[in-house]
Amino acid sequence: MTDSTRFWWLRHAPVPASADGTIPSIEADADVSDLLRAQALRRVLPSRALWIASPTLRARQTVKILTHARPLVLDALAEQDFGAWTGQRHGDLWESGDTEYRAFWADPVGLAPPGGESFADQYDRTSTTITGLARDHAGLDLILVAHAGTIRAALGLALSAPAEAPPLKAALNFSIDPWSLTRIDAIGPGWRIGGVNLRS
Repeated sequence: MTDSTRFWWLRHAPVPASADGTIPSIEADADVSDLLRAQALRRVLPSRALWIASPTLRARQTVKILTHARPLVLDALAEQDFGAWTGQRHGDLWESGDTEYRAFWADPVGLAPPGGESFADQYDRTSTTITGLARDHAGLDLILVAHAGTIRAALGLALSAPAEAPPLKAALNFSIDPWSLTRIDAIGPGWRIGGVNLRS
C-alpha cells in the first residue's frame, strides 16, 4: 500500500490588526493568548510530526505557543501578497471607488493587486511546495501553520483530479478561521480531504 503523507493545516492565531478588515503585513502580530484553544489543539495534533511554518510573524508566534519544536520555515507558504493594498482596510478601498480594487474582486483568481500576486500565482508557488513535501516526507505527519489563502490553495490542489486544472474559484469559497484545522492526506498521486475549518 502507498504511504500517505498526512497534512495537518493550521491557520495562525487571530491578528488584532486585521479585526477591522486591515490587510496585515508580514510582521503583523498574532494574539496567542487563547491558551484553552492552544491546549485543545495540542490534544488533537500528532505528537510526532514535522512542524512547518509560513515566514510571517503570526505563523511563527502560533507555532511557538503550541510546541517547543523549531519549525521548518518555507517562504512558499506565505499568504497571498496584496502589494500596495497591504496595511489598508478593505472597506476603505471599496468605498474609495478604486476601479482596480473592485475589478480584483470580480476575478480574484486571475487578477493581482498592484505590486502583488493573484490567487493563481499563490496557488502555483504553494502547490509546487506541497507536492514536494508529499514526495519527500511520505508516511509522515506534517503540521503546517499558515494562512487562509495558503490552505485554500492546498484545497484547490486536493480537489483537482490528475491532469486537470485545479478548481481555484471553488477553493476560495471555503471559510478558514483563525486556530482552525484542515486535514488533507496525500495518497500516491491523489488526495483525500478529511475535514475543513475544524474547531478543536
